[in-house]
This record gives sequence, C-alpha cells and structure tokens, in this order.
Amino acid sequence: MTEQTISSRFYTDESCYEFDKEHIFYRTWQFVGHVSQVTNPGDFFTEKVGDESLLIAKGEDGVVRTFYNVCRHRAHAIASGTGNRKLFVCPYHAWSYRLNGALHRAPETDKTEGFCKEQISLREVRTEIKFGMIFVNLDDDAVSLAEAYPGVEEAVLAQRPGIASMKKVFERSIEHECNWKISVENYNECYHCPTVHATSITRIYETDSYTCDLSGPITKHFMARKDNRDVHGDMHSWFLWPNTIVEVFPLHNAVSLRKIMPLGVGRSVYYYSWYVPEDLSDEALKEVQAMGQEYCDTVCVEDASVVESVHAGMRSRSFDTGPLITTAEQTPQNENATAHFQSRYKAALIAAGQAL
Repeated sequence: MTEQTISSRFYTDESCYEFDKEHIFYRTWQFVGHVSQVTNPGDFFTEKVGDESLLIAKGEDGVVRTFYNVCRHRAHAIASGTGNRKLFVCPYHAWSYRLNGALHRAPETDKTEGFCKEQISLREVRTEIKFGMIFVNLDDDAVSLAEAYPGVEEAVLAQRPGIASMKKVFERSIEHECNWKISVENYNECYHCPTVHATSITRIYETDSYTCDLSGPITKHFMARKDNRDVHGDMHSWFLWPNTIVEVFPLHNAVSLRKIMPLGVGRSVYYYSWYVPEDLSDEALKEVQAMGQEYCDTVCVEDASVVESVHAGMRSRSFDTGPLITTAEQTPQNENATAHFQSRYKAALIAAGQAL
C-alpha cells in the first residue's frame, strides 16, 4: 500500500502549531548565527526561536553565551538588533547585566531588605558551536549537538574545512504563506525541480544526478554542477532535523547557511545567507553575491509560490492526506526524504502522546 502523508490538520490547526513550538522547536538544536557575528567581547545579536527572543553575546572571557532576552525584574526585553556592549541595560528600569548574564546593578535595591543581586542573573540557554555555526537548545536535558547530529561536523569540514573563518557576503529572507513543514518538505525533494525550477535550478545543476541519503536526523542531498565542476565543485547539503540547512554552494567555495522558522500556523520565513573564504578576490565575491541575488529572485520566488498554494489546498475540505512517491531504490525525483521527515514528525507526536 502506498505510504500516505500526515493529515492536513497538522499544517492548519492552531493546536498543532502550538505542539510544534513546544515539542519540536523548543526541544531541538536551533541554528541562530555564525561566529563571525560575535568576533569581539561585547559583540551581540538577538534572534527568535518560536515565540522566544534570545540574546547571544560574547563575554570578556571569549565564551559565546545565549540568554533569554528577558529582564529578571519586569520581563522587558534587554536588547534588540546587533551591536557591542560592555553591559546590557534594560530600558525599562535600568537594571544592568554583565556579559556573562550576572546582574550588575539594580537602582534603589540597596534600600530593599533582603535583596541579593548575586542571586539574580539572566536565564542562560544551552549553546554549542560547531564548524562556526552557533546552535542553541531551550531544552536543558537535550543530548549534545554531536549526539544529535552524529558525523555531520566531519562531513561538512571534509567539504569546507574553512567554514568557521568564512565571512558573510549576502543574506536575504523570504516569507512563505504556509506552515513551516510545507517549506521543509519542499526543500527535501527534487520531484518538483523539472516543473517548478525548469528555468532556474536546472540551468545550474544536473538534476538527474540528484541523490539523498537518509540517516536519522540528517538528510544528505547531492547534485552535480553542470559546468566548471573543477573550479566550483558540486552541491552538497545537510538538512538537520527539524529546520536547519548547511549547503556547500558550488561557486568559489561558498557555503549557504539556512533555516526555516515558523511565524504562525500558516506563515513561515526562510532565511538564506552566503559565506565565502576571507581571502576571496573582490571579483569572485561579487559573483557569489550576484548568484545569491539571482537565486533569491528565481528559486526562492518559485518555491514561495508553490508552498503558498499547497497550504491553501491543505485547508480545502476536499483534502486530508495524499500519497507519498517513495521508491525502494534511489531515483532523482522522489519523495523519500519528505517521507523521512514525516516519520520523524510522527515519532515526535507519538512521544508526546498525541494521536496521529
């Protein structure tokens, strides 16, 4: 019997979206940035995971830490955007915190009996760095990053050993009017490439060479570049459950780091960023930037259109489940990786005692 997709309600029901935040995004390793964003002590940036605002900062001791971006006094946000600070000062009542999260000063509290600032600090979030990528996990009991994604660090470094010292040269984001899982599933198959990307991806890659290897939380994708393979190499990408993508982009040894984040039950955002070696020539750098822009103007727009239509169809009274096109042997166009993603989603539902 043909394998069927999960029910459309998992894409359209508000309760399912709440489940996704609590049981998936708040319990898995989430990519938040690259080490180049926090080069010096005091460098910081803010990021969101689900509804949670996070503050990522490099301390005086050189350690990169992540905190909930929430003042311990009245819950006001501590910081916004990016920058460099010696102290984080809450704009509400001027409580200030050191780069390690410890409370530095709280006005008037010297007159408050029993107040002990040494017992107050920003709540820290687990943070790990692998091959230059900063990951966070809101689950204090989660396994380590290495345990969560075994072998991926070695595989990425084999293709791009200098990824940690690369610099960002281009970034964009595009909102998708769909549930985040639709965006993820679209990324994880090339069944749609000959139709949706007939004049974009097919110009760059030999889509008939597409393969995917499924290994637990890691899906490895490959496509051969059509020309200049000796100069630029091929496309290798690792999709890390549930929403992170590390893509070796076949142009001047570039790397594209990506993530798909939920904004609501029917809205998500796809973040793209391109990194290149620090010593890349200006001419080559401009080529990568131009390719990034072309990619966003073509492939990204094409994908945004189809995932929006899919989400609208998921809301139709006529649709609940559909067949997954899976094959026993590897073929260029199938939905094996989509089926793999859905199997992991089903496992998360079962683990939480949810009905399929």
